[in-house]
Amino acid sequence: MNLYTALTLRYLKENKKRTIVTIIGIILSTALICGIGNIYNSFMDYQVRETVQRNGDFHATFYDVQNKDIGKITKSAGISKYGYSDNLGFGRYNDEKFLLQIKSYDKESFDGYQISLKEGKLPTNNKEIVVSEDSNLLKEKKIGDIITISVGKRVTKDGDTLTGSWMDEDEKLIDTHKEEYKIVGIISKPGFEDGRQITTAISYLDINKMGSKDDVNVSITANNPKEIYNIAGVIAKNLGLKVEGIENGESDSSYYNNENGTYYENLQFNEHLLRLQSASAYDNINGGIDKIIILVTSLVIICTIATVYNAFSISISERKRQFGILNSIGATKSQTTKLVLMEAFLVSIIGIPLGLLAGTVAIDIVFKIIGSLYGSSLIGELGLRVVYSPAVIILSAIIVIITILISAILPARQASKISPLESIKNSSNLKIGKVKDSKIVRALFKAEGVLAYKNLRRNKKKFRITLFSLIISVVIFISFSGFMTLFINANKVQFGEVNYDLRLSSSTAMDDKPLEELKNIPGINRVAEINDYSMGVYLPENKINKNNEDLINDTAYFSKEKIDNKTVYDILNCLIKLPGDFEINKINLKEGSFEKKEAIKENGVIFVRKSYYEEPGKKYEFELTNYKVGDTVKAYISDYDGEKEIRKEIDLKIMAITDDISTGNSGYNYMGLDFITYDEVGKKFGLEANANEVYISTNGDENIRNTVKDIANQYAYNVSDIMENVKSMQDTLMVMQIFVYGFVTVISLVSITNIVNTISTNINLRKRELAIIKSIGVTPGGFNKMIYLESLLYGALALIYGIPLGIGLVALMNVILGDVIQMGLVLPWSAIAISAIGIFVITFISAYIPMKKINKENIIENIRQESI
Repeated sequence: MNLYTALTLRYLKENKKRTIVTIIGIILSTALICGIGNIYNSFMDYQVRETVQRNGDFHATFYDVQNKDIGKITKSAGISKYGYSDNLGFGRYNDEKFLLQIKSYDKESFDGYQISLKEGKLPTNNKEIVVSEDSNLLKEKKIGDIITISVGKRVTKDGDTLTGSWMDEDEKLIDTHKEEYKIVGIISKPGFEDGRQITTAISYLDINKMGSKDDVNVSITANNPKEIYNIAGVIAKNLGLKVEGIENGESDSSYYNNENGTYYENLQFNEHLLRLQSASAYDNINGGIDKIIILVTSLVIICTIATVYNAFSISISERKRQFGILNSIGATKSQTTKLVLMEAFLVSIIGIPLGLLAGTVAIDIVFKIIGSLYGSSLIGELGLRVVYSPAVIILSAIIVIITILISAILPARQASKISPLESIKNSSNLKIGKVKDSKIVRALFKAEGVLAYKNLRRNKKKFRITLFSLIISVVIFISFSGFMTLFINANKVQFGEVNYDLRLSSSTAMDDKPLEELKNIPGINRVAEINDYSMGVYLPENKINKNNEDLINDTAYFSKEKIDNKTVYDILNCLIKLPGDFEINKINLKEGSFEKKEAIKENGVIFVRKSYYEEPGKKYEFELTNYKVGDTVKAYISDYDGEKEIRKEIDLKIMAITDDISTGNSGYNYMGLDFITYDEVGKKFGLEANANEVYISTNGDENIRNTVKDIANQYAYNVSDIMENVKSMQDTLMVMQIFVYGFVTVISLVSITNIVNTISTNINLRKRELAIIKSIGVTPGGFNKMIYLESLLYGALALIYGIPLGIGLVALMNVILGDVIQMGLVLPWSAIAISAIGIFVITFISAYIPMKKINKENIIENIRQESI
């Protein structure tokens, strides 16, 4: 063991508490950085598996390709695999409430679309099928049975084609023909199957038995995902597919081709999978994800630097006399620097391996706990697993080592420059001479406050180091909490919300009696009657939010008109909703009030101020207008005399404003405005409240849901219970929140470690100074007051600087995330309040612990003491 190691080990052993705190800080920081990498890889792995299960592992699909043109696709360069499929139509077997979506796959498509066999075998010809385990057909039929199904096309009563996963009340099958199949197997519910009303049946597709002009769908996977757009573009041109530019309001990003900003008819990309493989057609998505990761990692690194730098700065301040003596007996600057770097090395070889271990094992344990507690979540169903990456472990270690070196170099240089005379006098950190006090501090806190204030001014370096630690802690907590709020809100915008668990419907208007029975059931939270009527709004130019003007001018949802020599925008996609008194009373109002009598008198409405818009690669949740309480809305309801439109103009008064998404809706109105009012107001405009559809939100109790179902059955209403979906989404959100707030907790622990280490050590280093103050007659109460006032000043200044910086970082994250999803800035007020309270609590506790010890110690011994 050389001299440097011996001296450093001796110092670390003599200051065990501070050494342990420093090592804990390094462990937490390393675990955090490693944990970020592990969680990121694990979630990416989960999302890729979830996307592949839902959409398949193909990168693109060409639809309705004639058999004679298939070679133009399958023989193209850059393709690693391909599969054939066909959508044969929808079939009904006996029960009118359920449908089968019948497809046919070849072997590669069975594999590519992740079809998992539970019982029996996969089909080998076009007269055999496998059926989803959720199919109502299996209540009557089993493997080996032969069934005859009427297969056709789904249309609405108006003749519009339907392809979704939920059945429309008035839909029917047309162009039907009989098909006979033998059930040869049962498959697990495919990822693309959403509901229970329409389930999947799959037959076998033999491409060799198809005619040259028969159509088939061809799915392809590229060797390099990033090349799929160019490959598919070339194929599309060879096939002669129609090319269309992205139209205003076009929202289906899966058809987009980044080669020339166009999309091709009958070509669809698996955009979600490509996005996860960093091959999105939209640079803003790839860039936005990268920026967020870099920003989050940078914040963790800054927090680590603050923790380690403060530890070494304190170490240098404490050992100043030691370094001065070493310099006086001939130690070179290089040798002094090596002492500090040796200290950094020794704490690193202990802290980094333990941190890497914690960052991998802890995440694995958390994942297993989450899997057992929230098995019904989307994450639990697929199985969230830890993906260990050697690259993450190595990179985490390198980042922490570099961080510690950066943190140690500045204090090391400072140590090498210490002169023997300065170290003996111990004056280099003190401002010599008169220090001005503050009249405000003197008036508020008397002599003890002046002493506290002057000490901070006189010891500027220690003051700045401590204040920097506190500011960083506040900034980190606010910014991370803000980011997590943005993350959760972004997921809600991305995937929508489910705010009900039961849906009742009828072919005719529902009676008042069963609705009243439903509303009187204890445990019923919301009962929203669906009486939605389309209307137009004349939006004055000055009522448009300025930052939305370009959006309005570039879309087809608005037309500019002149009315009474004033420019207005005719907004077509607006709704006036009559959900019933029970639902209205449950709405969370952000502004104003909504009293029924006045609303009827004034044509009052509740204005839903947020709207939604989507374009390729980007989603917006925004406030289209600047309407406020008291404004009058010029609107109209259209009627038709043949093809002639007759507009009935109405005036609505905004009495209240809400941000609630209407019960039964998954999001805000798409490029339009929603207004909610009482049935009586609607009647004044000729709008009848005769709902044949009701959405109900309960407290989740199964007995309550059964009571609702009994009432529905009594009145022959159809019931859809989506409680399983609701529970799954709620559990998924809870899992996200566990990760989110667990992350905030760990980063907070790093910050708290930093604060406690800095403040308590600084007080311990001032034992001699504090003993002298006691010796000149300062009472114990006055002495404690002085120290606590220092903590108060530290906390106040940390908040003054930290809160604006934290809000600034949240705003920056919002801007970065805005490249993908725009929601408007949401400030983390709860985090700001917690940091304001927490900073004072932590600083006072950090001061109290060493003060309690110092108060018991001998004043004379402390005056004699040169260092701790």
